[in-house]
Amino acid sequence: MTISGLCFKKIVGTKETENEKTKNEVVKLPFWKQFMSILSGYFLMAAVGTGTTWASPSLPYLTSKNSEFQLTITQGAWLVSIGSPIGIIGYILCGTMANSIGRKFTILTFGLITLLAMIFIQSANDYTTLLIGRMIMGIGNCGCYSILTLYIGEIAHESLRGRFLTFDKMSVNIGAFLMTTAGALLSYENMNLVMIFIPLLGIAIFPVTSETPYYYLLKEKNQEAIDTRMKLMETDDVEMVMRDIGRMKKGIDDGKESEESSIRELFIDPGCRRALILKLITSATYSFSGYLAIQAYAQDIFSHSNFEIPPQFAVMIMTGAQILAALPSSQIVDFWGRRPTFLLSGILSSLSLSCVGLYFYLKSFHDVSTVTWLPLIGLLSFTFSCNIGLTTIPYLYMGELFSVKVKSVASMITLIIEAIFSFTAKMIFPLVSHWFGIYVSFWIFALSSLFGAICVFCLAPETKGKNLEEVLELLRLKAQKNEKC
Repeated sequence: MTISGLCFKKIVGTKETENEKTKNEVVKLPFWKQFMSILSGYFLMAAVGTGTTWASPSLPYLTSKNSEFQLTITQGAWLVSIGSPIGIIGYILCGTMANSIGRKFTILTFGLITLLAMIFIQSANDYTTLLIGRMIMGIGNCGCYSILTLYIGEIAHESLRGRFLTFDKMSVNIGAFLMTTAGALLSYENMNLVMIFIPLLGIAIFPVTSETPYYYLLKEKNQEAIDTRMKLMETDDVEMVMRDIGRMKKGIDDGKESEESSIRELFIDPGCRRALILKLITSATYSFSGYLAIQAYAQDIFSHSNFEIPPQFAVMIMTGAQILAALPSSQIVDFWGRRPTFLLSGILSSLSLSCVGLYFYLKSFHDVSTVTWLPLIGLLSFTFSCNIGLTTIPYLYMGELFSVKVKSVASMITLIIEAIFSFTAKMIFPLVSHWFGIYVSFWIFALSSLFGAICVFCLAPETKGKNLEEVLELLRLKAQKNEKC
């Protein structure tokens, strides 16, 4: 009988002894083996970062007379925004492909889609081809983001998972910095070539990527699941691995049983319904804080400030600071709690954005040559403030507010609505700035940050230190209390 056959008999009803717990506690953490397996995905997330900030150095060139085809403000807005709604296709494809061809080859597929998008952008001689390239990039970026989050959750040791997810976000920030650096130092054509090399590197090291044990168990390939888990854990301890395999198997079986009722429960259960509302409020606050829109139009924003540092280098400073800004977020959230951190992040972000808006308002009527540094300082402050909570807690809430039974459905619904929010925010920024003044856009973002943060603080339960059952019970109690009122 195979190892899997023997161990699956043992795993049923087995209780972990104190000696086994001790053995688990002293096991050497397999950091490098798992990191190398995820590395290809990190390169693709860096490509997502380049796609997010591509417009910042590109639009000033494409809307100038030096461009082979000069774009209008509206065409530029479509280039920036179109990836968000089209990216919904990537979210949908990700779920289907992950269960059919596996997590590993889904990563490769979206890497190839991202590479194809960049080739389209590099070879574009007209607006239509460029728009198609940006649409394909939206699919690739959203697909890469979705599959890597799933992949890390399934392949990483629980004590390393948070660290690997932090690297995930940091890879996006590094990609954004590389994009703005290339835009500052190179021509438009050479900048796009640099952008192509990032997913190419990810695809080149794809052979070291492992399939996840979850996928093998989903396909009832128990022996492959055991072998993969042992390799990733760098251990010969079969009993320890089989406890992990048994837990994964139970989670998969529970998930299959609950698929049919998950949509109904999400809207019928008061706790789940309230969790969905809270998650959407945090997503709307993040989107309408202007974080993504400011990244996309950063060079154009700095060009209006008349600061002595050239706009392209000011953007480099901002995206470079963004890498550092993400580092302390997890520690702050765990120390202070989710609600106060989100409130603090919203208040500080609102103040920063208001100051930038005030500068541009005063610039329309007065001489502000002595404070031309204010937009850069304000946006640096916004970058740090936003990364404390507005950009991180919406993703924490995805794991902390929803039961396993409804999580996949809730995730799909919130990702689709978040894509619509993001599209709207990125689309209105240049249009409102053109029609009413750039300061109006910043004040809209400031109000959104403040209002959303206050709503979350007042409506959300504190999830710090609480397990899922306790959080769901708090949500149900709040929902019942509101219904009585």
